[in-house]
Amino acid sequence: MKLGTYLKDKREKAGITLKEMQEKSGLRKDIIHIIEAGDLNALPEPRHAEFLIQQYADAVGLDHDKLKERFASDLPDDGDLNEKRRSHPDDEEYKYFKRTIIGFLGIILSLFIIWMVLLQIGSEADVFEEKPIYDFDEKTAASKEPEENSEEEKDTVDESSTEEATEEEDETDDAQSTSDYTFNSSDGATFYYDIKVSSPLVIGLSGETPSWVTLTDDAGNNYAYETLSEGEFEISEEANVLYLTLGDATNFNVEIDGERLQNPKQGDAVTVYYEFNLIKE
Repeated sequence: MKLGTYLKDKREKAGITLKEMQEKSGLRKDIIHIIEAGDLNALPEPRHAEFLIQQYADAVGLDHDKLKERFASDLPDDGDLNEKRRSHPDDEEYKYFKRTIIGFLGIILSLFIIWMVLLQIGSEADVFEEKPIYDFDEKTAASKEPEENSEEEKDTVDESSTEEATEEEDETDDAQSTSDYTFNSSDGATFYYDIKVSSPLVIGLSGETPSWVTLTDDAGNNYAYETLSEGEFEISEEANVLYLTLGDATNFNVEIDGERLQNPKQGDAVTVYYEFNLIKE
């Protein structure tokens, strides 16, 4: 029996639907289908296959190490990954970067040509010849000085008032809290929180070392599915439940609207799962 068939059989015997599997593992449905089909080389990133199998195994209560030993031949080896890289030397990211650079250079060249044309036209029409705007004699200039000083003093007072009003508004904004979270419960390495949301929620992630991260919600939005060391994500207002998976949470911080999430129950857990219930106000 192949690894994919074995995992699918275990999931179905456990009575876990695809939707439940997505919520428990943090994996998208298309990734679950690829794993159960056994074609791990078809994953967006085959080198993450072992980690994804671990996420799947944890969700159905299987021993990942035993699975790896039993189905070692089904996992992509380095030769397969190198062959895939050689067959796609000019990937989409490189093509996008190349198009961006070419477009940027084209814009600069166009602006330079326009500038040269305008310079030529201006020199022929004497547009850039310096001419005095006003002709004042000394008596007129002396009579204008008191009025100018009065206007400068008025402008200074207005600027001071504006700065004070701006500082007061900033202090008021800082004093208002946009969200509040409460630790609810935990189940193994899964932690449940309630978050009161009164404006678009922003989740911040940062770590000393990179970690595999998945961030999805019950509205079908996928915010992160990659290895990263930092990131900031604005959550859709349609979301009611948010799912976060950290592959290596030992040195990773989670922030809710700029406030660091405190997890008193994490202990020594490496891979952790968060489920945030969003309470709209």
